[in-house]
Amino acid sequence: MNLTYGVITVVGILVAISLSLIISDPNETPESREVIIPETQIAQIEDNLNQLSVNPSLLPRTTNVGDALVLEVEFRDDDGNIVDHVNYDIFATQNSDSILSDPASHRHPGKYPVHESTTLTDSSIDIQVIVQGLGHGDDIYGPKGIETAFSLTPVVSAQTATSTEIKTADDSGMSMDCQASLDCYTPSIVTVSVGDVVTMINSDSTAAMHSFTAGTVDGFTPSPSGTFDTGIMSADDTFEWTPETSGEVPYYCLLHTWMQGTIIVE
Repeated sequence: MNLTYGVITVVGILVAISLSLIISDPNETPESREVIIPETQIAQIEDNLNQLSVNPSLLPRTTNVGDALVLEVEFRDDDGNIVDHVNYDIFATQNSDSILSDPASHRHPGKYPVHESTTLTDSSIDIQVIVQGLGHGDDIYGPKGIETAFSLTPVVSAQTATSTEIKTADDSGMSMDCQASLDCYTPSIVTVSVGDVVTMINSDSTAAMHSFTAGTVDGFTPSPSGTFDTGIMSADDTFEWTPETSGEVPYYCLLHTWMQGTIIVE
């Protein structure tokens, strides 16, 4: 049962007294009356609270690596009814280090504590909730010292993929001059992240054919790696590649082996 059940009983008594005053003779001055809750009824309310099951559950808001753990604790009885006015302690550790310590917390209707930890790593989080009874101040009843353990594993938040363009330089297939200045491809060296999209464009204004072929060149002898290969591209052709692992990926043009570049994947 909910702690408010006892309050409802008291309110019912007050309503009954109010109704008796309304139907009485308006010309009579009502006598002052003292509202007394029988001791047996108070004892029954206390007994009901002491027998109440209080089951905590976590309501995580964030559990991302690099962020703080932000959560609430909700309490229900065995029938699934929400229990309020719960006093509790909550603690959390990660890698045996304390990341959250909120003793003497109180969940009040409409005013729910939000607990926040320090920054999370990617290891498991151990959380302990200790129920310390129901009520306020000195009037605390119900289960005390009941401990419940939870564990959470932070997630790595998805990163938004970005797009990077690499183009062939004008006249790059007509002269080897671009090899010395490292601008046969523009840019010839780019840094991207795993999961990003790399768009390769044959933008040579002379309409020369080119390729973007992963691998290295020894003199004029190419050694393709198979990581990607656009094949021979006509003017304005495009090709997209998404790296899945980190590392350096050199590439060259099949038709003009002096055209070389590097994609650095982090």
